[in-house]
Amino acid sequence: MIGGFTPNLRKTTQYIVPRVLEEARSLPVKLKIETAVSSGQIKIREPSKEAVERVMEKVEKTKDRLSETDVQILALAEELRGSRKRPEIITDDYAIQNIAEVLKIPYSQVAQPGISDVYEWEMKCPACGRVYEEDIKKCRACGSKLRRKPKD
Repeated sequence: MIGGFTPNLRKTTQYIVPRVLEEARSLPVKLKIETAVSSGQIKIREPSKEAVERVMEKVEKTKDRLSETDVQILALAEELRGSRKRPEIITDDYAIQNIAEVLKIPYSQVAQPGISDVYEWEMKCPACGRVYEEDIKKCRACGSKLRRKPKD
């Protein structure tokens, strides 16, 4: 089981990006992934630059905060879908689910309930109420720390 997910219970080809293995923090998880890779249950594949760019266009629009690994996972699913495969992302990460929904890529959650709506985000000043599209930390008008909130 890797974070609540057991690769050998799925009978389809499973893919991860190289960074998933690099980011595996605990030795038991890393060993499980390596075992699944060496047995052929999981394949490691890098997404194309074009697929990453398509995902980044959506991320810039929604203002979701994703790691490079998250973007690569979404890009790989987008690329696989373009090659007539039917990818499904397995994740409890709401930002990944949000972009997957925008890209119309199916996803399943492992332990947490999935998202209920797709969000675009903005930065709002709790003091003066100014709203910023860009992801900045402080209000340009009053200097207060901005909060990230869903757009209305």
